[in-house]
Amino acid sequence: MKKTYSIIYQGVMISIVMMISKFIEALLPFAMPSSVIGLVLLFIALCTNIIRLEQIETVGNALVDNIGLFFVPAGISAINSLDLLKGHFLLTIALIFFSTLFLLVGTGWMAQLLLGIGHKKVAKKSTAFPKLATIKKSTANEVR
Repeated sequence: MKKTYSIIYQGVMISIVMMISKFIEALLPFAMPSSVIGLVLLFIALCTNIIRLEQIETVGNALVDNIGLFFVPAGISAINSLDLLKGHFLLTIALIFFSTLFLLVGTGWMAQLLLGIGHKKVAKKSTAFPKLATIKKSTANEVR
């Protein structure tokens, strides 16, 4: 049976993770956003069952459902910096273009790398049973 937790409890759990990430951010000798540290800490806590999903699920879903509100301050900041952006318009456009291109290429490369690793694992498993590998190869050749 799944235990239900109050919204206050779930909010406190997420707040504790964020406070720990703020503390770690202050200790680090280099700049790292506390939100990124908090996401990594929450991921580790969920994977190791230190925090169970039920303990933060309702508040987490509410935060994700309203994520658009969290981008409002960034949009207002960009509008306030419009004069700076106008002064470097071509540089800003080039930066957006190349960073997007870099992100797409990097994501595609990583996906191919991970899919290739999964394909190699399947190939190794099929060589463990030579007759089965021969049957698979002959079936694949018949399909072509």
